[in-house]
Amino acid sequence: MPWVNGRRQAVQPQQQRQLQHAPFISPTGGWVSAVNFAAAVPGTARVCENWFPTTTGLRLRAGSQVYATTGTTPLESAMAYIGGTVREMFAANDGDIYDVTTPADPDVVPTPVVTGQTSNYYSYANFSTVGGNFLTAVNGTDLLLLYDGTDWTPIDDSSTPAITGVDTNLLSHVNVYRNRQWFVEKDTLNIRYLPIDSIGGAIETLTVAGVFKRGGSVLFTATWSMDAGDGLDDKFVVVSTEGEVAVYQGSNPSDPTDWSLVGRYDASPPLGKNAYTQVGGDLLILTEIGIIPMTAIQAKDPSALALAAVSRNIQPDWIQDARDRRAFPWEVVKWTSRNIAFISCPTSNPNERWCYVVNLETNAWAKYTGWDTRCLVLHEDQVYFGTSDGTLLQAEVTGNDSGQPIYHTYVGHAEHLGAVGRYKTVMQARANFRVTYPIAPQISVSANYEIQLPAPPNAGPEPEGAGVWDGALWDVATWDSGAEFTTQRVGWVSIGKSGDSHALQVQVTSGQTPTPMAELILVEVTYDPGGFVV
Repeated sequence: MPWVNGRRQAVQPQQQRQLQHAPFISPTGGWVSAVNFAAAVPGTARVCENWFPTTTGLRLRAGSQVYATTGTTPLESAMAYIGGTVREMFAANDGDIYDVTTPADPDVVPTPVVTGQTSNYYSYANFSTVGGNFLTAVNGTDLLLLYDGTDWTPIDDSSTPAITGVDTNLLSHVNVYRNRQWFVEKDTLNIRYLPIDSIGGAIETLTVAGVFKRGGSVLFTATWSMDAGDGLDDKFVVVSTEGEVAVYQGSNPSDPTDWSLVGRYDASPPLGKNAYTQVGGDLLILTEIGIIPMTAIQAKDPSALALAAVSRNIQPDWIQDARDRRAFPWEVVKWTSRNIAFISCPTSNPNERWCYVVNLETNAWAKYTGWDTRCLVLHEDQVYFGTSDGTLLQAEVTGNDSGQPIYHTYVGHAEHLGAVGRYKTVMQARANFRVTYPIAPQISVSANYEIQLPAPPNAGPEPEGAGVWDGALWDVATWDSGAEFTTQRVGWVSIGKSGDSHALQVQVTSGQTPTPMAELILVEVTYDPGGFVV
C-alpha cells in the first residue's frame, strides 16, 4: 500500500467493467443506401437481400419454381388476358407466342399459338366492348394482334375487324383511356387513337411535335387516375424517350372544346415502354434517376425530382443499375393483395441477377437476388417472371429457387451503442423470430462501417408435421408446411467483435420444399462499453 503523509493508505480496487445490453430492432424501414453510414435511422438495413420488410419485422422471402418453358432464348414478354370469368396467360420469345395458362408439363415447350413474329417485346391492353373481351398486343414491327378469347388475329386494313389509316406494324404501345384504345407510332411524335368502344375503324392522329422540345419520340402513354379509379379527373399522359411529359385532359382530341393540354414537364428518361404503374392516386414512372410520381413531375423543378423519388432510399444503387442495365427495358408489376411491387433489373450477366422489391404500404425496399427477371406479369393473383433462358417462373412459392438454396442476408446500419467514437466490444447476441417451424440462423457483427460477412450457414432440415388447424394465418400460411406461428428465441452466441461502431448481421439459408415462414423481430446484444467504472 502507498504511503501518504507518513501513513499507509488503502487503495480501492477497480471494479470490473459491467456488460451492457442493447436491442437491435428489426429493420421494418427496409434497405436504405442513400444515407451517411454514421447517421442512419435505426430500424433500417444496409443490406437486405432476400428478406422482405413487413410492418412488424423482416420475413424470409419464398422461392421460385419453373411454371412453363418456351424455349432457350430470352422470354421478353408475358401477357395476362382478362375476359369476364376467363383468365389466361401468354408468353413470347423467339418469334412465337405461347399459351402458358395451364402448361401440361412445365419442362416441355408447348405448341405456339402465334408464330413468325420479328419482335418479342410487346405492349398489351385488355379492352371490352359490346362484342366481347379482347387483348390488344403491339410490338412496333409486326401487325397488331387481337385476341378474342379463342383466336389471335393479325389486324390490318383488310382484316376483320380492320384498322385503317395506319400500318399497324408501326404501332409500338397501346393504352386505354376514356373508353378508347390509344397507340404510339414507333419512333415518331404521333399518337393514334380509335373511335370510342372500338377495336377497329379509322384511326386518328394526335401529334405532340409542337409540344415536346428536346427531340426524341413518344415512348408510351398512360392514364393518370388521380382518384385511384376511372373518373372525370383522369388525365392522359404522354412520355417521350427523352423524359419529357405532356399531360392532357378531355376525351376527344378531335373536339377543341373536349380536349386541352394541361402542361409540359421535364423529367428523366424512362427505362422502358412498360416501365410505369398506377399506385393509389398517382402514376409512377421508372426513370434513370428513380421512380418518379406524376404529382412530383407536375409540381417540382427537374433538379429536385430525385429527392421526390419513391426510390429515394436506394438512390445510389438505382442510378448505378439504371446506368449498367440500360440495354434491356425495365418493367414493374404491382401485387396489390400482398402490398408488394417487383421491379425488374434485367441483365445479361448471370452472376448479377436480381430485382428490386418494395412494400407498397411502408415504402420499405429490399433486393431479391438470384431472380433473372426479363419480364413480369400478374396472373390470377400470382406473380410470374420470364428469364433469359426461356422459362416462366412463379414467384414467392416453395422454399428454394428451382432446387437451388436461397441465401438471406441482412446487414444493419452501424450502431454506436450510446458512445460515438468510443472503442467497444460486442460480446454476445441472440435473435427472436416468429416462425412456423424452427430455422437455423447465423448471427454475426461487423465493425467500423466495414461489412465482414462469414460464409452463409447450411440450410436447416426439412420440417416435420403438418399445419395446425386454425393456427396458421389464413391465406398466408401454407398448409402442411409446419406448425402454427410461435416465437423462436435463438440462444446467446459468442461474438467478440471490437470497434467504434457495430452492425448486426443475420444470415439464413433456406432450401426446404415448403415456403419458409419466419420473421425476424429483434436481436439483442451484450457489449463491453469500454473504459472503467470506479
